[in-house]
Parts: sequence; structure tokens; C-alpha cells
Amino acid sequence: MVKQNISVWEFLFGGGLLSVCLVIILLFLGIAAIFFFVQKLVALNRENRVDPYLLKNVNDLLNDGRIQSAIDFCRRDNSPESRSVEKGLSRLGRPVGEISNAMETHAQIELNRAEKNISFLATLSGAAPMLGLLGGVLVLASTFGTLSKTETVVSQNLLAADFYKALAPSAVGLIVGFLSYVFHNILVAKVDYLLMKIQYHTNEFLDIINKPS
Repeated sequence: MVKQNISVWEFLFGGGLLSVCLVIILLFLGIAAIFFFVQKLVALNRENRVDPYLLKNVNDLLNDGRIQSAIDFCRRDNSPESRSVEKGLSRLGRPVGEISNAMETHAQIELNRAEKNISFLATLSGAAPMLGLLGGVLVLASTFGTLSKTETVVSQNLLAADFYKALAPSAVGLIVGFLSYVFHNILVAKVDYLLMKIQYHTNEFLDIINKPS
């Protein structure tokens, strides 16, 4: 009697040594991608929180001539935007172009920090499906190599029993690749939003120090 249902466990780990090893590797990479995504998402969400009155408070302190107090306020806020504004405050009295360049350079540093290791997900989104496909092809090659040495009836039974084993690495690779692709795009959107906010605060700060007396 032909078995109708195959459990998930049997589907994933019912193949040969090569198939099982590839599935384990891909599952490990998938778990690593999930942990990395959650950790990075929490960090970016924390960085994307900014005091809505940051520029107003800085402007008020500058109007009172309290430059050091404005710098201390930015340090206490300790967000990417406030760190960029602090960079500009620390160069007050220098040419505006120099202040702008310093803030833009700092914005790039913040961007590089936010993007750190995100490329891991981009790489995994492409590598995982290819690794799974390679595993499936190798398993099928091994299966057909065995079939060529057996009788026809036995070959059909072996093919029916072993064909699904080649699908496990491919399926897991596709799932891991899809999740990594989605995770990567979400994090990139968060980074782009962070960069936009830094640029906005940079431009607003330059307007503050350039306003007519």
C-alpha cells in the first residue's frame, strides 16, 4: 500500500546525507537571517525615534547665545539627527560650506553604520535558492545514477520513493531566499528613511544659522 502523506520532518530529513546536510545548513542560515533581521530592525526603529522639537530647542538656545548648551542638548538626545546637528554646532564660526561638508560627511558615517551587515541578507536572498537548487540537482543525479543500475520495476519504485527527497533542499532554499529578500527590503527602507531625516535636519540647521540677523 502506497503511503499517501509525508510528514514535514520526513520531507526535510528523509533524504540522504547530502540532502540532510544541505537542509540543515539552509535552516541554520534562515534562523540566522531571522535573528539578524529582528536585531537590526529593533536598532533602526530606535535610531528612527527623534525628538520632534530638536531643531526648535537648538534654535532657541542659539538665539540665547548658549552654543555649548545646544551641543550638550544634542549629546543627550543621542540620535543620528542630533549627532549630525552637533557636528554642525561644533563648527559654528567657520564658513557655512565647511559646516555643510562636515555634516554631510557625518551623515555618510551614520548611513554606513545603519547599513552595516545588511548586505548579508541580500547575498543570502540569492545564494540560498541556488544552494538549494544545487542540492536538488546533486540528489537527483545520485538517484538517477542508482536507477541506471537497477531493473525497470525497481527503478520506478525508487524514483517514486526518492524524488521528493530532491525537492527538500530546493524548497528550503527558496523559502530562506524569499524571507531574506523581504527582510533586506524592509531594512533598506528603514535606512533610507533614516537618511532622509538626517538630510532634513541638516538642511533645517543650515537654514537656522543662515537666517538674517
